[in-house]
Amino acid sequence: MSLSSMNAHKLVHLDLKGAAPRIEYLQVLFPFLKKFGATGLLVEYEDMFPYSGPLEELAQRYAYSKDNIGEFLQLAKDNCLTVIPLIQTFGHFEFVLKHEKFRSLCELEGYPSALCPSNPDSLTAISMIIDQVVDAHPAIQHLHIGGDEVYHLGVCDRCKKKMVMENLTVQQLFFSHVRAVCLYIKDKYPHLTIIMWDDMLRFLELPILAESGLGNLVEIMIWHYLPSFLLPPDIWDRFSKVFPNIWVASAFKGATGACMYATNIMYHIDNHLTWLSVLERVKSKFENIRGIAVTGWQRYDHYAVLCELLPQALPSLVTCLSVIYRGTFTADIHSHVTQQLKFQGLLPLNPFDGKDIPICDFPGSDIYTDTIELLRLESAYEDFLHSEGRLSWMNEYHMRRNFTNPMHLEALLAQAVRLLSGLKQLHKKFQTSLKAIYFPDTVDEWCSVYLNPKIEKMTDIVELARNQDRNSGLQT
Repeated sequence: MSLSSMNAHKLVHLDLKGAAPRIEYLQVLFPFLKKFGATGLLVEYEDMFPYSGPLEELAQRYAYSKDNIGEFLQLAKDNCLTVIPLIQTFGHFEFVLKHEKFRSLCELEGYPSALCPSNPDSLTAISMIIDQVVDAHPAIQHLHIGGDEVYHLGVCDRCKKKMVMENLTVQQLFFSHVRAVCLYIKDKYPHLTIIMWDDMLRFLELPILAESGLGNLVEIMIWHYLPSFLLPPDIWDRFSKVFPNIWVASAFKGATGACMYATNIMYHIDNHLTWLSVLERVKSKFENIRGIAVTGWQRYDHYAVLCELLPQALPSLVTCLSVIYRGTFTADIHSHVTQQLKFQGLLPLNPFDGKDIPICDFPGSDIYTDTIELLRLESAYEDFLHSEGRLSWMNEYHMRRNFTNPMHLEALLAQAVRLLSGLKQLHKKFQTSLKAIYFPDTVDEWCSVYLNPKIEKMTDIVELARNQDRNSGLQT
């Protein structure tokens, strides 16, 4: 089954809570997305939105300006891409709760993941965020309110007291907050269709779901990123009786490990093929399957390190969009994507296989090839560090005591120097490729997390070994 045959939206998720691209990159990215069948963008601004007034401190140093948002929206319009902002309104609220001004809204003191639904100031803060985002997006028809992974709920004294006084379960406390957010939006912006994630609802029994009152307020977006589905088998029957219109969400990156930096495309192809099979089976249960959001997470939460960068994962994204559009994955589709991305040789579907660095040309392809080179260098680096020779004859303990055998050390040092030189050269290449697309904070974080520790480690080893050489009279 092809989602295109159902006239459903194909949304590309832009997770901007890490490695937000410069507007100049979006100028070449958006036409690319349109070319491969995308019809919209699910945009999670988080701290990249230009909040003002009482919310001013929520905007990070390199946040988009109001003019940038205008450019963003015009680019989307020019490429026939619907924009749906995603605003977290319950869990994943770290970018707000980390600030001293808003810490009193935490459900669990000292843990900024979720806000307290019983604190009246919580809805006030959310309302201000919603107002500013909606005001900056006058043409939108949909608003996503998040609502996923609320890990702390009903644990603070205020919530416990409310649950006792109003005879509420934890689930009903969740419903109460979501309803309050939705009713605020419905009252002030009646033209907006509200979307929320499904995971806080997916295991609830039908009577509880029906009594939640959410069926008339939201359309749920059911997310699942694994190739083999682990959703409750009766989820479609339960949801169809409460939510006549649904969305689904797959992933093209950012779903295989919080510090994974290279994308296994085949993993995500399998996820999409499974989704297409499931939707074909369950589509008759719903009035409408509105569309699919192809998510690309940039951090697992506000405090996690950056994972797979968007340009690096672009081959995965366009392959997944092609699978959605065609309803299958074939050798012809693989060949077509290869040609469109100008790969010399077939697009590798698993970057962990093979040793060659691919040659290709697409928006941000330098970051893609640099990442594959990093993958290869990291493998060589780990092999060297844990090799028997290095651990036996180039051990730091012995080198600090000038207790080494030149016969073995000389060859190991040459190997270490080559690795260090390769890492330093790759660092320079990343500096260039990243600066062309990203702001300085992203460049610094990426290099500091994924390159600098390896360079520092190899530098220490080389310097120790060279000191041995000088003391032993060897020439290096």
